[in-house]
Amino acid sequence: MSSDNLRKGLINDSFGDFGSFVETIAPEEKKTAREKAGILGKLFVSWIYPSLKLAQKQPLEIENVQPLSKTEKSQYLYEKFKNQMIITQKGENTLFKALYFTFQKQIIITFIWLIISVITAVVIPMMIKSIIDYITNQVEDHVYASTIISVIMISRAINMISNAQARLQIRSFGFDAQCVLSVELLSKSLRTSFLSNPRYTTGEVINLMQVDAGKLQFVTYYLGVALLVPIQLIVTIYLMFVYIGLSFLGGFGIMLLTAIWNTLIGKFLMKYQQTMMKEKDKRTNCANQIFSQIKFIKINAFEQFFKEKLFQLRKVEINITRKRYFGTAFYIFSVWLSPLLILCGTFLMHILLGNQLSAGSTFAIISLFQMLQQPLLQLPIAINEVMATNISLKRIQKFLFTDELESNCIQYDYYGDEKSVEIRNGNFYWSSLKKEEIDEQEKKEQENKKKRKKQKKNKKLQIEEQNQKENEKKQVLFNINVEIKKGMMVAIIGDVGSGKTSILQAIIGEMLYNHENPPKITIAGQLAYVGQKYWIQNLTVKENILFGLEYKEQKYQNALKYSCLQQDLKILIKGDETMIGEKGINLSGGQKARISLARAIYSDADILLLDDPISAVDAHVGNFIMNECFNGYLKNKTRILITHALNNLQYVDYVYLMENGVIIEEGTFQQIKQSTSFNSIFEKLYKNQHQNDDVETIEQKVEDLPQLVKQSSQKEENNNEQNNELMLDEDRERGKLAFDTYKQYFKLTGYFNIFILILIQICWIISYFGTSILIAMWTSHSEDEDIDNYKYLEVYFYFSLGQGVFAFFRPFLLVFAGTRTSDKIHTKMINCLLYAPQCSFFERVPLGRILNRLTKDQNSLDSEIYWGLSWFFVAISLLLANLTIYIYSSTAYMLIPLFFYFCLCWWIQQLYVRASRELQRLESISKSPIVSFFGECINGQSYVRVFKKESKFIEKHCENMDVNRKVFLELVGSQTWFMLILGLVSLFVNAMALVYCVFYSFSNPSLAGLLLTYATQIDGNVSECVQSFSQLQLGLVSFERCLAFTKIEPEQGYKELVNNNLEEAQHNENYLDHWPKEGRIDYINYSVRYREGLKPALKNLNFTIDPQDKIGVVGRTGAGKSTMTLTLLRILEALEGKIVIDDVDISTISLKQLREHITMIMQDSTIFDGTLRENIDPLNQRTDEEIIQVLEQCCLKDLTTQRNGLNTQISEGGDNLSSGEKQLICIARAVLKKSKVVLIDEATANIDVETEHKIQETILNAFRDCTVITIAHRINTILHCDKIIVVDSGQIKEYGKTKDLLLEKDSIFYGIYQETLKQNKK
Repeated sequence: MSSDNLRKGLINDSFGDFGSFVETIAPEEKKTAREKAGILGKLFVSWIYPSLKLAQKQPLEIENVQPLSKTEKSQYLYEKFKNQMIITQKGENTLFKALYFTFQKQIIITFIWLIISVITAVVIPMMIKSIIDYITNQVEDHVYASTIISVIMISRAINMISNAQARLQIRSFGFDAQCVLSVELLSKSLRTSFLSNPRYTTGEVINLMQVDAGKLQFVTYYLGVALLVPIQLIVTIYLMFVYIGLSFLGGFGIMLLTAIWNTLIGKFLMKYQQTMMKEKDKRTNCANQIFSQIKFIKINAFEQFFKEKLFQLRKVEINITRKRYFGTAFYIFSVWLSPLLILCGTFLMHILLGNQLSAGSTFAIISLFQMLQQPLLQLPIAINEVMATNISLKRIQKFLFTDELESNCIQYDYYGDEKSVEIRNGNFYWSSLKKEEIDEQEKKEQENKKKRKKQKKNKKLQIEEQNQKENEKKQVLFNINVEIKKGMMVAIIGDVGSGKTSILQAIIGEMLYNHENPPKITIAGQLAYVGQKYWIQNLTVKENILFGLEYKEQKYQNALKYSCLQQDLKILIKGDETMIGEKGINLSGGQKARISLARAIYSDADILLLDDPISAVDAHVGNFIMNECFNGYLKNKTRILITHALNNLQYVDYVYLMENGVIIEEGTFQQIKQSTSFNSIFEKLYKNQHQNDDVETIEQKVEDLPQLVKQSSQKEENNNEQNNELMLDEDRERGKLAFDTYKQYFKLTGYFNIFILILIQICWIISYFGTSILIAMWTSHSEDEDIDNYKYLEVYFYFSLGQGVFAFFRPFLLVFAGTRTSDKIHTKMINCLLYAPQCSFFERVPLGRILNRLTKDQNSLDSEIYWGLSWFFVAISLLLANLTIYIYSSTAYMLIPLFFYFCLCWWIQQLYVRASRELQRLESISKSPIVSFFGECINGQSYVRVFKKESKFIEKHCENMDVNRKVFLELVGSQTWFMLILGLVSLFVNAMALVYCVFYSFSNPSLAGLLLTYATQIDGNVSECVQSFSQLQLGLVSFERCLAFTKIEPEQGYKELVNNNLEEAQHNENYLDHWPKEGRIDYINYSVRYREGLKPALKNLNFTIDPQDKIGVVGRTGAGKSTMTLTLLRILEALEGKIVIDDVDISTISLKQLREHITMIMQDSTIFDGTLRENIDPLNQRTDEEIIQVLEQCCLKDLTTQRNGLNTQISEGGDNLSSGEKQLICIARAVLKKSKVVLIDEATANIDVETEHKIQETILNAFRDCTVITIAHRINTILHCDKIIVVDSGQIKEYGKTKDLLLEKDSIFYGIYQETLKQNKK
C-alpha cells in the first residue's frame, strides 16, 4: 500500500494533518487512577477498587468510569498504526506485521509475563515429587520440608501475579488492535467510492468492523495459549524423560499421532470458518437492506417476502455454523483424550521395560499434565479462534487493499484568476460488474497468481488482462469539455439518465477513467455539495447545518433565511435543537433538501455543486431560492446547478444540454433557446398547463404564502419535552441478570437437553474420579508386591476413554441445542422487528442499534453462550471432582479451611460481580453508537469527502471508540483483580494441604501425592467457575438484549400474528373478498398524532373522496400532506374518528390486505440490491412481457435495451442509477401493482420535464379507474386533478374542484398557482 493512498483524505483538508493529534492533547490533562498507581498497585490491580466500591452503592454509569490517559486513546494508537502501515511493505501478511510492530512493546511485556508464568508453573510438579519422595523415605527433616513448602507457595504467588498481568496486557492489546482496525476501516471507506467500486456493500463493511475486527478482542488471549502450549509440552517431555527415562517415548509417539489428527481437524474447521463468515456477510447485508428500507416494506406489506428471504440466508448460515462447531466437538474429544492416552502409552512402555510405577514419578507426571490440562482444554478453542481471526484479518486486509478513489486526474489550483472548474477530455466510466462476477473474477485472479509463480507472464496474457479490465467498465460520459469561470451560475439539463449527475460525480472524484488517456479536471476553490440523495445525520438541525464548523450567528441566520428554513423551525418542537432521526426520517423531502442546502450555504465554499435541490421544494420556495439565494446571497460564488425546471434557466449565465453522456448544446439561455433540441423539450413544459392569460396575478412575497403557517406554528410546552425526544435511549437492565433471562434461555434450549447434559457430566465426573483414584491405588503397592499392572492399565484406559467420550457428547449436545436456541431468538427478533410500528419504533431507534443486535449480539448467541455454558459445566465438574478427591485423600477436618475459603470467595465474588455485571452491560450499550456512526459515515462518504471532513469524522469515531474502550478497560481490570485476589486467598488452602502431607501423612505417599496434585487445582477450579460464569453472563447479556427485541409491541393490526407466531398465510382474520371495489374514501372527525405526548398532526378532518377521483394535495412543507398518506395505510393509527373506504372502516380489516390493495409511490425512491426484475416485481407475480410493457410505459426502455434487460444488476440503494431512473422504477412498480387506491407522494420531483409529461400520461392511463391522491411541489403535476385539497398545520383549509378554486381569486390555491405562472412567464 502506497503512502499516498494511505494518507489521502487524512491530510490536505481544512482541519490539517490528522497526525498532529499528539500536539493537540491538553498538557494539563489529569492523570488517571491507572497512571497514579504505584508498582504494587499495578501488580495487584488495586486501581480498580474505587469502581468496585462505588458499584456496591449504585449502578455504574459511563460517567463513573475512569477516563483514558493520553497513550490509551484511539487517536494516538491509530497514528502509530497508520505509520506502520505506511512503512510496511505490501504483501500477504501486511496487516499482521503492522499490528505486530504497532504493539510490539505490549507483546514483548506480555510474553515475558507468560514465560514467568510457565517457569513458576513447572516448579510446582518438581516440588510435589520432592515432597512425595520425602514422605516415601520416611526421614523427618522439618527445615527441608518447610523450604519445599515455601518454594511452592512463592512459586504459586508469582505464577498468579504473572498470569494476571499477562491477561490484562493481552486483553488490552486485543482491544487496542480492534480499535485501530475499526478506525482504519472507516478511513479506508472514506477513501473508497462504493459507486465506482461495487466489490463491497455497507452491510459487509459494517460486518468487517463488528465481527471480523471484533475477533481481535478475544483472540489475543487464545494466541497466548496457542504459543505457550508447545513450550509447556517441550518442558513436560523433558521432565518426563528425567523422571522415567525412555518410557516417555510411548507417550511421545501417541502425542505425535494426536497432533496429526488435530491438524486434520484444524483444516476442516478453517474451511468451514471461511464459509461461515461469508454466509454471515450475506445475512448481515440482507438485514441492513431490509431495515434501511423498512418503510417501503411496510407500506407494500412485503414483510413476509423479505422475512423468508432473510430466513433462507439464515438457514444456510446456521447449518454451516453447526457443521463448524460439530467439528470443534471432535477437537475437544481429541484434546480431553490426548493427555490420558499419552499417560496410558507412557505407563505401558514403563511396564514393558520391566519397571514398577512409583508414587513420586507418577504424580509428578500427572501434575505436569494437569498443568497442561487447562491450556490443552482451551487449545481447540484457541486454534479455532486463531484460524478464524486469521481469516478475518485477510478479509479486512483485502478490503484495505481494494481500489480507492481515482482522483489523480483532479488538480486544485487555488491561485487561479478566472477559471473555477475546468474539465478536459472527460471520458468517464462506471463499473459494469455485478458483485457475483467480481467474486468469480477474484477467484480467477488467485489462480493466475499461482500460474505466474511457475511461468513468466507473456505479452499475450498482459493484453488479455488489459482487455478484461476495459470490459469491466461502462462508459457514461463522452469527451466532456467544460470551462466554468468564477462567479458564474451554470445549469446542466437533459433527460433522465443523460449523464447530468455523473458530471458532478466526476468533479468530486467518484468515477472511473482510462489511465492511458486520462481526463483533466481543474478546481480553483473549496467545494460544497447538495446531492440527489440527501444525507442527514442523526443530530440536531443546527449540528447538521454547521457540519463541524464554528458557530457564527449572522452567517447561521443567513443560511436559515436563504434555505427557507425559518418557518420550519417554528413548526419543529425544539426549533433548530430538534433531534433529526436517522436518515432524516422525521423530515419531509423538502425539509431534507433545504437542510442540505443550508449546510452548503454555511460552508462558505467557493464552488457549489447543486444536484436539483429545487425539485423537492414547493414552487414559491423554489422561486425564492433561485432569486434570493442562488442569484442573490450566493451571486459571487460559482454555482453548478442540475435542474429539470427549464423556467429557471433564465437566471443562469450558461447552459449545457446533455444527451446520452454527451454535451450536445451549450451557450447562454438566449443562445440555447434557438436550438431545436431545447425547444422540443421546452414546448412540452407548457403542453397541458391550464394557462389563463386573463387572470390577474397576485403580488405576494414567498414568505407570505401561506400566512397560516405563521399563525399556528408554536413550539410545544416545555413540560412535554421529555415525551418529545425523538431518539429512544438504548434499553439497559440494571442489577442482577433477571431470573427470567436464565429461565427463558434454558426453556428455549430445552429442559430435557439440560437434564441430559447433567447426566453426561455426572458420568464424566465418575470417569475423572475413577482415573485419579485408580492411579493412587496402583502406585500404593510396593515394588516387592506382585500385581497385575496390565489389569490396572486396562481399567485406567476405559476410564480415560469414558472421559473423552463424555467430553465429546457435552459440546455436541450444546452445539445442537445452542444453535437451535439462537435460531429461535433470531426468528423471534426478526418477526418482532418487521412488524414493529414505523413511527414509534423505527423512527426512534437508530439502524446501528438494530444491526448491533443482529450482528454482535446474535454472533454471541450463535457461538459464545453455549461455549460459555460448556466451560461452566466443565469448571463445576472439575471443582466437585477435585474437592471429593481432596477430602478422600486427606481428612474431614480439611473441610474447615475449605469452609472459610469459600466464605471469603463468596464475599469477594459479591464485591466483583456487581461491578462486572454493570460494566458488561455498559460495554455492550456503548458499542451501538459506534456502529450507527460508522454506517452513517459510509452512507454519507461523498459529502464527507467534498466538505473535507474526513479527519473530523475519524476523530468523532475515535471518541465513540474511547467511550467503549474506557468501560472495557475497567471490565478487564475488574476481572483480572478478581482472578488474582481469589488465587492469592487460595494459598491458604494450599498451605493447609502441604502441611498435612508433610507432617501428618507419612503412612501413604500415594494419598499424599493425590492430595498435593489435586489440592493445588482447587483455587484454579474456583477461579475457572467464576470466570466461566462471568463469560456465560456476558453471553446472556447479549441474550437479554436480543430478548428485549422479541418483546417489541407490534403494530395494532399484527398483534395476533406476532403474539401467536403465525405466518401471514395463516392470519386471514377480517380479510374481505373483492375489496375495495370502487375506491371511495371518507374521513370522519379524523385526528392523528405521531406518538403520545405530541400534538395532533392532523386535526378533525371531515371530507369525502369519490370513486375514481384524482385529488391533488398542496401545502407548505410540514403542513401534513405526507401524513395523510400514512393514515390511509395505518402507518399511523387514529387518535379520534375513522377512515372509511368503500363503506368499511379500515381499522377493522386486515392490515396486510389494506396495504396490499393500496399503492403508494414514495418521495424517497426505494431500490434494492438485485436485478431490475426483482426490483419491479419483488414477489415474482408478473410475466416478463407485462413487466417490459410497463417499463416502456414508464420511459425505461433504454435502461433495458442498453444494459442487460430485466437481468440488469442494480447496486445497493440504486447507486448505479440516476435519481430519475430510480423514481421511474418505483413508478413502474406501482403501475404493475394495479391497486384501486393510489397515493403519489412527490414522486416526479427529480424527473425531467419531458419524462414527467410522459409519466403523467402513464399515470392518467394506468390509474384511470383508480382513486388517486397526489402530493407534489410542481403545480403542473396536479392541475389535471379533479379536486384540490389545501392543507396547513394539519387542517384542511380548502377543498374543491380545481377549476372552481382557480376562479376564486381569494383562494389560497389561486395564489399559489399565480406565483407559479409568474415564475414561468419570466
